[in-house]
Amino acid sequence: MKKYLLLVAPLVLSACSAIPVQEDAKGVRIVSDLDTEQCEFRGEVSASQGNFFTADLTTDENIIKGARNELRNETSKVGGNYVLIAKAVDSSNEGISAYGDSSGVAVSSSKGVYSSVLVGEAFYCE
Repeated sequence: MKKYLLLVAPLVLSACSAIPVQEDAKGVRIVSDLDTEQCEFRGEVSASQGNFFTADLTTDENIIKGARNELRNETSKVGGNYVLIAKAVDSSNEGISAYGDSSGVAVSSSKGVYSSVLVGEAFYCE
């Protein structure tokens, strides 16, 4: 049983933290408006963090921050230093809900953001 716990515990705990930003991606700027005339397009990038199953183990802040960090990492991989956001989707629940039929009742207690997805265009700007 202890061996099983030692294997499962790191997986559960890692679901609680934001995806880390890599050292070479720390300078990547995420923007919603960019004059691209002096920039070189490097490609489309996307990132996400969270899902319905890990939502209760991860704070809303870490879900959103993790997706932003992954977007920076992906932009850095293609040689960009700016990413222009094209689409941002934060999926969330409204809180506690219950439903049931003659076979029983189920309750969902997830609340808040459970996933964040970002799509953008990576640029290298002088």
